[in-house]
Amino acid sequence: MFKFNPDLNVNSTKAEKYKAFVQAVTAGKLRNHHFTPQWHKMKICDFPYDAILQTETANEQIKVVQEHTNTSQYIFPGSRAETGRDEGISTLQRTRGYYSLFEPELMDKLYNYFLWDFVLMGYSKLDNPNFPHLDFDQDIKKEFGHLLKNHIDMVTANPGTDGTNKPTAKP
Repeated sequence: MFKFNPDLNVNSTKAEKYKAFVQAVTAGKLRNHHFTPQWHKMKICDFPYDAILQTETANEQIKVVQEHTNTSQYIFPGSRAETGRDEGISTLQRTRGYYSLFEPELMDKLYNYFLWDFVLMGYSKLDNPNFPHLDFDQDIKKEFGHLLKNHIDMVTANPGTDGTNKPTAKP
């Protein structure tokens, strides 16, 4: 992280280091497979999933899966996102704390980076009252319209890309 943000040092907080990480990833200076948009990894347009679940609300969602798969007799471990693991802070609390340090421009870059996860899989933004739950009823045009317009403009200006500057077809 220090090479991406020389202001960081060994005394920098985890939140400051995470912010530098997000800045580097969204600027295309760093690639990290843990920070890859899910729609890209899962090929959701190519595979007929029965359900897509998120770890942030796994305890609630696993109950629905158990009902449909007749596995209610099994106990599944709680999600770290809901119960917390480090310093007794849940991932939800940590998420809100870390992202509260982000300028609106960086949040827009982050939302743009994961745009299709939000649009295709119902992810909700931090300011959505349903966060961190999926929200398929959110007004996509209102929430992401400016980003979608930017994405469409980029694809139109750069044929053969998916808007991430990666070729979608071999020349």
